[in-house]
Amino acid sequence: MNKPTTIDRYIADFPAETRELLEQIRETIRKAAPEAEETINYGMPTFTLKGNLVHFAGYKNHIGFYPSPSGIEAFQERLAVYKGAKGSVQFPIDQPLPLDLIADIVKFRVSENRQLAEAKPKKKPAPRTPKLSDSEQVMEHIQKLDPKLGPLVESIRQLFLSTDPDIGERIKWNHPSFYYTGDMKPFDPKEYKRELAVFNLHKGKIMLVFPSGAKITDPSGLLEGTYKDGRRIVFFTTQEDIDAKAAALQAAIKEWLRLVEK
Repeated sequence: MNKPTTIDRYIADFPAETRELLEQIRETIRKAAPEAEETINYGMPTFTLKGNLVHFAGYKNHIGFYPSPSGIEAFQERLAVYKGAKGSVQFPIDQPLPLDLIADIVKFRVSENRQLAEAKPKKKPAPRTPKLSDSEQVMEHIQKLDPKLGPLVESIRQLFLSTDPDIGERIKWNHPSFYYTGDMKPFDPKEYKRELAVFNLHKGKIMLVFPSGAKITDPSGLLEGTYKDGRRIVFFTTQEDIDAKAAALQAAIKEWLRLVEK
């Protein structure tokens, strides 16, 4: 047979006399603990409030009541006339249920569970790690680079940021990138990608990719490549190489900004 999943279904399987007693004890518990919830635990009708409160069950010759060992101990004098064990008591089928006693035990268990819940140490929420800003993410990324590359990337970064206040930075495609933060021309917003340049750091090489570099007028010849998608690139090897290309790089940046600004 399928095990019952509700108290109604549990009680329905018993003879009429037992059903009546089970309903009596159920209603008594409801009145004594109106905030408790009904469920089936351990195959028995159960009321929960801040944890398991009490269980009860029907048998051939008695109704079992399970208010935990503490519930039995607190009322042991009044329960002495009934058979029982450490955490349970048996109420004979052929006798009226001691409903007042059951209600008192349930109220005791409600108070006990509430006190235990209040005394239980409350878990402090884990401290929330503040989200890093775009610039902080870029700096953190650079700090994790190879010690030989990090200072060079930082030098190029400062060149970009010092060229124009409308240049922002962020991590894009897992690499530091620079983009235009202002308003783009209203008549051709798709012609120029907002991303100005993206680092591509691979196998110890520093490469800057300009996604729309083909649109930039570059008399210095700094930007290399004739890719169909319009991108052009620049390689850097040493700080001396960066210094030698700094003026041409800033000129290319300014020309790109001129194209996209109003």
